[in-house]
Amino acid sequence: MSSKRKLGAAYFGVALLTTTIMNRIVCAALGVVLFPVAALAQVATPLGPQLNIAHRGASAYAPEHTFYAYDLAMEMDVDMLECDLFLTRDEVPVCIHDTTVDRTSDGSGTVESFTLAELRELDFGGWFDPAFSGAQIVPFEEQLDCYLRHNGRMRFHVETKDSAGGRAEEVLVEVLRRKGLLDTGDLHTSTILMQSFDAASLERIKALAPSLPTAFLFAVPTSGPALLWYLTGSGADYIDAMAPNMAVLQLDPLVVQRFHAAGHDVHVWTVNDRETMDSALEMGVDGVFTNNPDVLRAAIDERGTGSSVEERANPLEFERGCPGVAGRVVSNQGPGDVWAPSPQDRGVVLVAAAGESPVDEPPQTKLPATDGVGSVRGGALDLAWLVLMLLAFSRHLGARR
Repeated sequence: MSSKRKLGAAYFGVALLTTTIMNRIVCAALGVVLFPVAALAQVATPLGPQLNIAHRGASAYAPEHTFYAYDLAMEMDVDMLECDLFLTRDEVPVCIHDTTVDRTSDGSGTVESFTLAELRELDFGGWFDPAFSGAQIVPFEEQLDCYLRHNGRMRFHVETKDSAGGRAEEVLVEVLRRKGLLDTGDLHTSTILMQSFDAASLERIKALAPSLPTAFLFAVPTSGPALLWYLTGSGADYIDAMAPNMAVLQLDPLVVQRFHAAGHDVHVWTVNDRETMDSALEMGVDGVFTNNPDVLRAAIDERGTGSSVEERANPLEFERGCPGVAGRVVSNQGPGDVWAPSPQDRGVVLVAAAGESPVDEPPQTKLPATDGVGSVRGGALDLAWLVLMLLAFSRHLGARR
């Protein structure tokens, strides 16, 4: 984005935020709503089809990050599957949310203290319901191969949970490179979308793989670069989408417009009830993380603002549990399938099954040189001081008009 566009977006964001702040101040003082901020938020439109993102799979109905949860999410016709990514002791990326296995298995200890083979000995389903006893950990590569074999248009929202000193990003990018999945489209079409609460992790990913789209996760910010991005609506160059939690949108509905004005999609987390889903969709968000993708599917379809059934291309019938894929990965070298961008449309096609040599190697993305992380200037921002500055700026604009 050019410097002029960024400056214009920043001015627009400041004006919107000033309106929000003025509204709250006046409402608090007079006990009435003079500026209908919620109504203003309702005019926002998404930048593309509103996405149904299965948070840890259909995790309201099946144990999170298992093939049970992912299968059910595909059955519920989602746009994207999520993977929270940790490295095992032998550096295999696996899908698990917590730092430890304690909550979601019959084992105890940090994920990084186990090898993949040791994690496969644990039960990741019985904690949720005895009907799911015996469910195993899912390596990231198996998640990819299983659901891309079912549907080459499936997309994946992948979060780096622990950078492991930068090693997690390196391993992840190498896995995706080996599989031909580094360069499969833009923010709205790429098979892989990376997300993190750690902006430095996203910066490392962009340095290693500039074609991978990224999303910055955050709750209500109070200081540092995240606060500046929230106030102006304009994030760093290595951030493509903003991913606030729903509390941010409820506090400041116009934040969606600020981010859109700066060219950022907005993916909100984690929304599980219909009323809140409707509110988020009305604000114009571009994607919603949910544990209840069936409820969200109905909400989006009733509005007519999502992708079509044909665009999602999820099969009505498929083999549950990923036979032939589940259990085959032994290291961060696979074995696994190789993919390439579809020549007809978005999505990917299978170039070579695990153990085969591809006829045509998928295009590789060259790694650029990087001078490390830290190009974004931060520092604590005094929110009260900033509010006063915004009010002053608003008065100045009024005087100029």
